[in-house]
Amino acid sequence: MNAARQFAIALAIPASGNIFGNAFFSLATGEVGYLLWTLAYDGLVLVGLNILLARQFLFRRVARLIAGEDSDANRRALERLPLGSALWAAGFYILFFPLGFYFSPLAGSYGGDLNLPVDYIYFIALILASVAGYLVYFMLNGLVTRLKLQLFHGRGIILPGGGGRLRRRMIVAIGFIAIMPYLLLGAEFLWFVRYRDGGGLDLPFESAIIMDMAVGLFLICVVLTFLPLSLTRPIEILAAAVERVARGDLTVRAPVTSNDEIGGLTTRFNEMVDGLNERQAIRETFGKYVPEAVAEQLIRDPGVLAGEERIATIMFTDIQGFTGISEMLSPAETIALLNDYFEVVLEPIRAEGGTVNAFIGDSVFASFNVPVPHDDHAARAIRAGLAIERALEGKRFGPGDDIRLTTRIGINTGTVAAGAVGGGDRLGYTIIGDSVNVASRLEGLAKEMGGPILVSDTTRRVAGDAFRFEQLGKVAIRGRAREIMVWRVQS
Repeated sequence: MNAARQFAIALAIPASGNIFGNAFFSLATGEVGYLLWTLAYDGLVLVGLNILLARQFLFRRVARLIAGEDSDANRRALERLPLGSALWAAGFYILFFPLGFYFSPLAGSYGGDLNLPVDYIYFIALILASVAGYLVYFMLNGLVTRLKLQLFHGRGIILPGGGGRLRRRMIVAIGFIAIMPYLLLGAEFLWFVRYRDGGGLDLPFESAIIMDMAVGLFLICVVLTFLPLSLTRPIEILAAAVERVARGDLTVRAPVTSNDEIGGLTTRFNEMVDGLNERQAIRETFGKYVPEAVAEQLIRDPGVLAGEERIATIMFTDIQGFTGISEMLSPAETIALLNDYFEVVLEPIRAEGGTVNAFIGDSVFASFNVPVPHDDHAARAIRAGLAIERALEGKRFGPGDDIRLTTRIGINTGTVAAGAVGGGDRLGYTIIGDSVNVASRLEGLAKEMGGPILVSDTTRRVAGDAFRFEQLGKVAIRGRAREIMVWRVQS
C-alpha cells in the first residue's frame, strides 16, 4: 500500500467511527433513514472533501520527498505531518460536522426528523473532532515511521530527531482513552437528560449508555491497533541496531523514526557508532606504526604505559647474508623482499601472542609477556621461532622467486623495563634492559654456532620440558662480564 493511500485511510477512519455511532443512534431512535444521509454526507464531505484538501495542503510536499525531491521544506513537511494532520482533522470536523445536521432536512425523510439543539450538536462535533485528531495523529505517526524507514533504506536519508516529548505523547495517548468514556457518561447524566422525553432527543437513557459504551469500545480497539506501532516501533528499530553493534557490526546506522526523546537517542546512537568507527580507524592506523597490543592499551588506558618492570621473553630475528642479497637487488626490490619476508615472520609471532616492537633493518625485535601478559611466555617464544623456521623452509623470495632466506633467532628471558619514552610530542614505546641485549647477542651468535635458534639457560628453564635442547656451553657475551650458558633448540 502506497503512502498516499495510507494517508487517505488515516483521514477516513474517524468518519467510520462517526458512521458507526450514527448507525447505532439511528436504530435506537427509529430514524433509520438518517443513516443513509450519514453515509452520503460523511462519504462526500468528511471523507472525500477532507482527503482531497488535505492531500493538497498537507501531503503534497511529502509526496515530493518520496518521489526523490529532497529539500529542507519537504523534510519538514514529513516531520510535521502527524501533528498538522491531527489539527486539520479536528478543525475539519468542528466546521463540517454541524453542517450535516443543518443540511439534513434537504434530504427529506432520509435526513431524519431530529430537531437537536445547537449545543448538543456542537458537543458531538467537539467529541468527534477530538477523536479524529487523536486517531489521525497516532496513525500518521506509524506512517511517518514507515516512510522514514523507506527513505533510510532506499536513499540513506536520516532525518534529525528530537524536539517532541515522549512523556507528553504518553499522557495524551493514555489520558484520552481514560477520560473519554467518563466524559460521555457525564454528559448523559448531567446534560443530555434535559433533552429526553420530548426535548428533541428521543433516545432512551439505557440505549444512550449502550451507545456510549459501544463507541468507546470501538475507539479503544482502533487505538490498541495503531498506538503500539506509533510508540514502540522506534524503540524496536533502535534496539535492533544496538544488538547489531553488540555483535561487532559497526556499519549499522539506525533511522531516526520519531520526533521525541527516542529520536534524539537514536541520533546520539548514530553519533556513538561514528565515534566507535573513528576509534577503530585510529586503532588500526596506530597499530601499523606501533605494536598493536601497545595501541590497544594506549587507547584503553594511557597510564598503563607510563613504565613498568616485568619478566619477559625477548626474541630477535635476522636474515643470514642479507647484505649480499641486497646488493643483487634494486632498492625497490629489496623493500618488496623484506615486506614479503616480514609477513612470513610476523604471523607465528602474532599467533603466539607476541608483540612486534620494532623492525631494525632486516631484523625483528619481538617480546612476549610485555605488554600483553602470558604465563607461558618463554614457551610461546620458542614455538614462534620453530614456526618461523618451518614457514621459511619451502618459501622463496625476490623478483624471480628464487631467493631462499635463512633466519637466525636469539631468545632470552629476564627482567625488562617497558614504557613510553621520548620528548615533547614524539614518544615511542620501548623495552630496554640487559635481557634485551642478551637476546640480541644470541641472535648474532647463531651464525657462529650453527643456529638457527639459540636460547639462554633462563629461557630453557622457564620454557619447561616441552622442547628438546642441545647444550652448546658457556659463551662470553659482548658487554657482559660473566659468561652465559647457551642452548640450541632442536626441531
